[in-house]
Amino acid sequence: MRRTRLTLTAAVVAATSAALVAGPTTAAATHQAEPNVPVQLIAMNDFHGRISQTTGGDALQVTAAGPDGAYGTPDDVEDTVGGSAHVAATVQRLTAEFQAAHGAEAASVFVGAGDLISASSFESSVFKDEPTIEVLNAMGLDVTSVGNHEFDRGTEELRRVSAATDGTYTDDVVACPETLGGEAFRAGVDGCFGADEHAFHGADFPFLAANVLDRETGRPMLPPYQIVDVGGGERMALIGVVTESTPTIVSPGGVADVEFIDEADAINRVVPELLKQGVKAIGVLVHEGGFQQGPSAANPNGCDDLGGPLLDINQRTHPQVDLIVSAHTHSAYNCLLPVPDSRDRLVTSAGYYGRLVSDIRVMIKPSNGDVDRKATYAATNVPVLRTAADARVQSIVDYWNARAAEARNRVVGTAGADIERAASRDQESSLGNLVAQMQLEAVDEAQFGTPVIAFMNPGGLRTDIAAGEVTYGELYAVQPFGNTVNVVTLTGADIEEVLEQQFQADQARQSTLMLGTSEGFAYSFDPSRAFGDRVDACSITLDGVRIDPAASYRVAANSFLIGGGDSFTAFTKGTSPATGPVDVETAVEYFGQNSPVSPPAADHATLSTVRGTC
Repeated sequence: MRRTRLTLTAAVVAATSAALVAGPTTAAATHQAEPNVPVQLIAMNDFHGRISQTTGGDALQVTAAGPDGAYGTPDDVEDTVGGSAHVAATVQRLTAEFQAAHGAEAASVFVGAGDLISASSFESSVFKDEPTIEVLNAMGLDVTSVGNHEFDRGTEELRRVSAATDGTYTDDVVACPETLGGEAFRAGVDGCFGADEHAFHGADFPFLAANVLDRETGRPMLPPYQIVDVGGGERMALIGVVTESTPTIVSPGGVADVEFIDEADAINRVVPELLKQGVKAIGVLVHEGGFQQGPSAANPNGCDDLGGPLLDINQRTHPQVDLIVSAHTHSAYNCLLPVPDSRDRLVTSAGYYGRLVSDIRVMIKPSNGDVDRKATYAATNVPVLRTAADARVQSIVDYWNARAAEARNRVVGTAGADIERAASRDQESSLGNLVAQMQLEAVDEAQFGTPVIAFMNPGGLRTDIAAGEVTYGELYAVQPFGNTVNVVTLTGADIEEVLEQQFQADQARQSTLMLGTSEGFAYSFDPSRAFGDRVDACSITLDGVRIDPAASYRVAANSFLIGGGDSFTAFTKGTSPATGPVDVETAVEYFGQNSPVSPPAADHATLSTVRGTC
């Protein structure tokens, strides 16, 4: 059993200067010559509510190179992994091994680096991720940073599931969704869906958000850090931050009350306050990451030509920070990265969906309370094998699966062939075009102004649709965010701007996101041209007729896009808004009326270096 002594130290940001203010300074303890204090962090990231056993490719993890010793070949060794009961058993096993080596009082801390909830599997998402929070509580998670997906349902919902506002519990009465009964509950006490021993009380662990500031107070909306008593009179602090790009990849309206500041800047504001309190052993849980780019990128414990935003964050982070647990890119790596004027820093990521956990082991020097980077200072990404399962966690998963089964297993139609996402989000997909068409037909009514074009963001497509019978649960898994289908009026010039905003690899978003579009819509593009001039305005047509820049068109998209999500800010220029049904319900209706459904062509966008005349 894990033995930790966690204490939350309040920290706020002054409203006038946004500088962090901590509690009373504590003088560092006087140490005699004593052995180093061992500390274990077991880390998980991007779990996305995968409380049940994953299937297909999501359940396979490369665990070793092939016979020739090289990763990235068909001979790589893969094992079946994942499932929260197996995560719990793996954490328990690693903890037992650590404490067998260092004593039963050695501190082992189970941490997260964000995106533990949302974009979840059906049995969690349909209950607003209360099942995942209950599972994480049972697994003994000690602390996590927020991720961008923790903001998918907005800041108020995050406060509810975390049972905290500025680090304090709340008993505010909140209404449950009308579609689920319309009951009321007291936030932090009772949830919308639990009953008896499954009544929802919120997270037993803090969500950290040092770089997410309340716009009204200037203080972090959630605690910025946690201090852990690791035994031997020593303490370790964990700072939590999330990718600064969060407002561009969630619905902007849900985060309008907060400001996301630079990750490294927020970390560097916290570090001096921790040092004033005598805390020198410092780790960061950051929901931003990197990715291996070299030929051995499949090695979960490799660091082959690491790229991505994490490199800059590491470079600019205060040298007093001893380790960084990262996330967001769904990549696994295990690195020692250079730090200016200091020793190399341990930087890890455990992939996604609970397929791996990072076993991080360090020593704290009693002479000064700092991490000894010359002693044991190492990490291993450990596969979550299905050789053992925690019975308590499994019983919780079984309970929620039973409650979700009736709705999930209802057959709503058939697919004539596999309907798939693209290999990457910078490509058009059959599934994206189908979802756009389904949503357009669902709001093809006078009350919505009879829209003529629909768009779908690729990041909102979370899985494919397999050929054969299609269930409600399968359609829910495609779009698990609970967005509504909204309609606005855009000009033809606005529509062109929407299309231009797909191509932002050289802009702040740093990515190309190809939208799904409804039937009859077409255009051509040239990504080699300058931003804002990559779409040929003359090529944008609807049913063969050019879109008039000065004319008005009713356009449908999910509420995430209409709100400007994924940096598609041109949607916010829309007028005469109307709100339609929940996105998954449009898919259920479409399959019920059109089965068997065939995959549409992914040919609405054409790559062309030739410009038309108009």
